Amino acid sequence: MHARWVALIAIAACAGRGTPAPEAPKLGPEVDEKTAEADAKGLVLEVYTMAGTGKADNLMGLLSEPLVVFGPRKLDATATRADALVALAKVVVASGDKKHAILSSGSLGVVAAQGGRSAWAVDVISIDGAPLAVTAVLTNNDDLWVVDAATLARTPPRATVKQELKKEAVVPPGLGAAAKADARASGAIEKFQRGLGDPTSWGDDLDTRDEPVVIGPSAGEVTRGKKDIKKLWAKRLKANVRATLVGEISGSVTPDGQLAWVTAPVTRIADDEELTPLRVFAVYEKDGGGWRLTALHESLAIDSPGEGAAFKKFAPPPAAPKVEPKKVDEPPKVAAVKPTTNDKQDKKLAKKKPPVEDEEEAPRKVAKKSPPVEEPKKVTKKQPPADEEEEAPKKVVKKQPVVEDDEDEPRPKKKKKQKPVVEDDADEAPKKIKKPVDEDEAPKKKKKKKPVVEETEDEEPQPKKKKKPVVEDDDEDEPRPKKKKKKKPVEDEDEVEVTDE
Repeated sequence: MHARWVALIAIAACAGRGTPAPEAPKLGPEVDEKTAEADAKGLVLEVYTMAGTGKADNLMGLLSEPLVVFGPRKLDATATRADALVALAKVVVASGDKKHAILSSGSLGVVAAQGGRSAWAVDVISIDGAPLAVTAVLTNNDDLWVVDAATLARTPPRATVKQELKKEAVVPPGLGAAAKADARASGAIEKFQRGLGDPTSWGDDLDTRDEPVVIGPSAGEVTRGKKDIKKLWAKRLKANVRATLVGEISGSVTPDGQLAWVTAPVTRIADDEELTPLRVFAVYEKDGGGWRLTALHESLAIDSPGEGAAFKKFAPPPAAPKVEPKKVDEPPKVAAVKPTTNDKQDKKLAKKKPPVEDEEEAPRKVAKKSPPVEEPKKVTKKQPPADEEEEAPKKVVKKQPVVEDDEDEPRPKKKKKQKPVVEDDADEAPKKIKKPVDEDEAPKKKKKKKPVVEETEDEEPQPKKKKKPVVEDDDEDEPRPKKKKKKKPVEDEDEVEVTDE
């Protein structure tokens, strides 16, 4: 364990170099970028080897003066090479253990700046099995590569980070160093501040670089290349990720003026995420008269529960008002609410429209009601047979004498009256039953029953009983006499004899 801390401090000591002007003449001619990348990578691997031995003195020639290192713990920060070596010595003395730490590289990447006099490197190393993310700025001083600045941070699993956030134990690493901002890095610092509140500017810069890299605070959060970073940034914008400063900004520029680094403690905010204290370390490349972001490293440290509460007081961030313009677009949403009222009106109109359909369906319903008009006929059909059987004998007794009186002369006259009698058939229907007394003259007697209407006028109670079967007699004028001719002649013979008596 103590050897591991020696390795950490040794890596931290691999940061340094803040003197720009005096050393500028020593830079020499430009170097091929591929050669510069190979030499810079050799420097990093040598640092790993020396750090694993636990001997700080072996790192003196690989560090620049002054050196700037942030992390990996809350107060781990150095501003000079001597401070880094002293911190390393304290760790070795405190441990009393000279065991070498096992250090290995995970995914080292080195990119040389234009001219080959500076470079930046990213890696996730393992020290005794514990992952450690590293971002460093390297410079070439008189053909000797040294570490100018670096940030170190552990990368715990995301589940662990969430648990520690609930305990308020997450803090930004490297808070022990005084912030210093180089005037030459003012342009990069401005872009850094803009990107905190408006991450789209960072995304635009990363999309234009050849080999951009983004390192997150949790394990496995290393993204490389334009396509993957574009996808990552789309998710961040969807989650409305932004950050606010919770400390001072530090920044500097390499002696060749091609690279700049900017860092600051911040609190990251997202829609569906708890406030997360972080340190953001950004590397910028010279782009004409300005700067463009090429590497971004977000790191955290886990401290005692409650230590991170102070960093959450800085919310809400200044980026919030910039996000509010999206809310300004919400008034059209209110306009969208108004159409809902129109929808209600449309619903009312829709309610008014169904009556129109009813109007169309109304005739159909009338057509359906027309058949029920026939129903009373069916009802009357059932009643007349009962009435005829009861009333027939009564009428026969009274009307037979009338038939005898009119047999000779009134018959032709009654035939002429048969047409108007169609309306009065309701009253005379039973009389037709009387006419079949004579088998030959039955049709003639049917015609004679029509004049009988005058006799029925004198007798008021009888037509009242006949009005009910009126409808049925009109429909059954022909079929009934056929059936009655067989039944009633017998009755008529008896009744005729009664009249003779």
